Amino acid sequence: MLPTSSSSAGTRERSLQFALLFCLVDLCLMGSVAFNSTSITILGDLLKEFADTLCVLAAFLTLRAVRRSPDHRFAYGIGKLENLVSLFLGFVMIGSAFFITFQAAHHLHHPRMAEGTLPGIFLFALYTIFGYAIWFRTRLFHRQQPSAIMNSQSRLWFSKASFDALMGSALLVAYLFRSETWSWYLDPLASLLGVLFMIHAAWSMASSSVGDLLDATVEETTQLRILRQLVLRLDDYERLHKIRARRSGPRLYVEIFLEFDPLLLMGEVQKRINAIRQDLESKIPGSDVSIRPSTTSPE
Repeated sequence: MLPTSSSSAGTRERSLQFALLFCLVDLCLMGSVAFNSTSITILGDLLKEFADTLCVLAAFLTLRAVRRSPDHRFAYGIGKLENLVSLFLGFVMIGSAFFITFQAAHHLHHPRMAEGTLPGIFLFALYTIFGYAIWFRTRLFHRQQPSAIMNSQSRLWFSKASFDALMGSALLVAYLFRSETWSWYLDPLASLLGVLFMIHAAWSMASSSVGDLLDATVEETTQLRILRQLVLRLDDYERLHKIRARRSGPRLYVEIFLEFDPLLLMGEVQKRINAIRQDLESKIPGSDVSIRPSTTSPE
């Protein structure tokens, strides 16, 4: 059984609280390692961890704001704030990627052996395990109830775990062959490869949020679920004219224009509308369904 909207929101909030705690611990540990190391990879990861912490903190605060009840000014709530914050997170990741690129280019021009990397290798290995675990958990919540925030967090943690795995592997090879001059280039090169993950994550965050801001049609799987339920209720109405659906944060707003038998009393029509709406909302978590009797297709 899928969780209700309120319980799902609480679960997402607890997931972000755990992720925020992890980021703060990670930031402190990596900061102490970077202080005693000359590795550009570790320094770049410290800056990236700072950006990640800001991202998770912003997501947590936004989710709490979105949970507030709608008022007279925002009758549909402020769910689209999730999309705006996701765009902001993407820009933060892009800024971090540019800074790391600049630092890596400098170290490629003046190569040197990185020192104090052994503690960093251990942390990268540990964070890789934790990062993939959080990514799997966040992705599961997003599948249960789609949300721009949870989607961006899922992509963020996958990028973060992959970044840590790549950085740890590169530093391990550079440490094992530290007496060889060619190994000095692994440190900045690993940073540049890590930048690709950050840019990919930033692009994914931005691209997944723009569509909902423009009220784009919901994904095809959700449309098919709506149509499937309407087919099961085919005897309750005469004709389906149109379906309009859009997302606002974790909520899905659906408008369905149905034509009913003109000989039916309004009380019977309303009874059928209530049954169809309740059926759809129970099958599609987070949905808010409005059914409008209509004899023509709306523009």
